[in-house]
Amino acid sequence: MRVLYLIFIIVIIALGVTHSALSFKKYENFSAEAFWFFSAGLALIFAGVANLMHYQLKLSLTFHYCTIINILLVIFTVLLAMKVPLPTTLLVAVFSVLMTSLMFLNK
Repeated sequence: MRVLYLIFIIVIIALGVTHSALSFKKYENFSAEAFWFFSAGLALIFAGVANLMHYQLKLSLTFHYCTIINILLVIFTVLLAMKVPLPTTLLVAVFSVLMTSLMFLNK
């Protein structure tokens, strides 16, 4: 289970990097929409990094922070996937749920 948790952390970070990088392809100028699109990728990266810190440290503090981060991420991504049922939003929602579940199983 611990290895799966690490895999899902890496996938979340990779999805965030991909999302942020695609903002330069999707938007030709630095509009407000481009910044919002880029920041969504940053949010995934930061959530992944926080989970990576918990994976390494296994502290009560990191667990509590990751619990808050992951629950908010799951709520947001699942609602987004229901509103915008594209493969990418569904993928992020599924991996967010799996990463959160594995965090609790690796407590």
